[in-house]
Amino acid sequence: MKSKIIIFAFLAALPFAAPVFGYSESSTHPALTDEIVDFYNLFSDKKITDEEKEWIVRGVIDEDTPPRWINHFYDPVNKEGWKGEKTGVWPEFLVRYLSGVLLSSNSPDSSLDWLHNQELQSKYARYQGNRTWERAVYEYLNGNKKEAYYTLGFILHLMEDATVPDHTRNDTHAHELRKITGDYGSPYEEFNKKYTRDTLNIAEELKQKGNKPNNEISSIDRFLVSLAEYSNKYFFSKDTIGGSKYEYPEIVSEKNGFGYGKDENGEEFELVRVVNKTIKDNNEFRKIQILTLIEEKNKEVVMPAYSTRLFRKAITGGAGVIALFFREIEAVERGEKDPPRMYKKGAIGYLKDAGKFLALSAYNPISAALELGGISVVGELSKIVKSDEGKSGEAS
Repeated sequence: MKSKIIIFAFLAALPFAAPVFGYSESSTHPALTDEIVDFYNLFSDKKITDEEKEWIVRGVIDEDTPPRWINHFYDPVNKEGWKGEKTGVWPEFLVRYLSGVLLSSNSPDSSLDWLHNQELQSKYARYQGNRTWERAVYEYLNGNKKEAYYTLGFILHLMEDATVPDHTRNDTHAHELRKITGDYGSPYEEFNKKYTRDTLNIAEELKQKGNKPNNEISSIDRFLVSLAEYSNKYFFSKDTIGGSKYEYPEIVSEKNGFGYGKDENGEEFELVRVVNKTIKDNNEFRKIQILTLIEEKNKEVVMPAYSTRLFRKAITGGAGVIALFFREIEAVERGEKDPPRMYKKGAIGYLKDAGKFLALSAYNPISAALELGGISVVGELSKIVKSDEGKSGEAS
């Protein structure tokens, strides 16, 4: 029986072996980060070099190392992280259970807490480990610039995800699992996969239009919250249109097959596509109205309106985060702030782990061993998949 459970868990984990939440790790995230650094450099005397930019981009990509992405959600209205909601036909309790078995025995953390939670991130030692804001500042102060910029990339990833409505409206969006969940995923993220570092070039344009890095925010927490509040308030995710969980956004008008909302500047933009249908119900025909983010093929209107605004916010906010990073370092160097301390597990922590292992091993020794070793089934499968992909690439 136990062997069957292990085989089932292995097979169930296979679809999760690649990142399933967030902007594309291979296209959108690197593209946005490239623009963030370029935009920062347009306004700063302390330039980031091309080599340093590559370290940052690598960190942005690696923050999506499975299973780190379960900690990339923050709902600013309900002050919570990922709950497993909106996963098609799968009930929330099943999604959370599979997460605990296949992804991480640690409950998902909100990205707001994940930013700083050195103890929790240290439990992901096999999957990039402690990459907190404090780690980035610490490494720079200790002369390890490569590690500092690399870790800063992990932080920028969280900021970019905070500009994705699905991440701030608790809408699980595993597009790669759509055939088994019945859920399409995120139309916004799927649309933006077309952007790469070669095709997204808007930093100079943003400057010409009067945009500047957001240097008014003085804490990294406030940066993430402000970005999350923006994407939550002004935009829908696919499965939160018309629900009661969120008061905003509002559809202020309807015309030409679209429902319009207003952005932070009071400018109207296409918020949803409106589809009018006639259906047969109890031998009678009646008209219904469907509000959707899924657009007609080659007739995208809503998603470009979203990207224009959310990319602008991600880039100006991300550039502000880089500026804040250097201000934090300078404040420590001037003696105005204490240097960050790195987490180290003490004797009490090891005793707690031992007690938890003994208690869990009494009825589930496999889970106990995985937890003690900080092992994620999906994380290990992902390593195997990437290794095979690398070998295939070398062979070709």
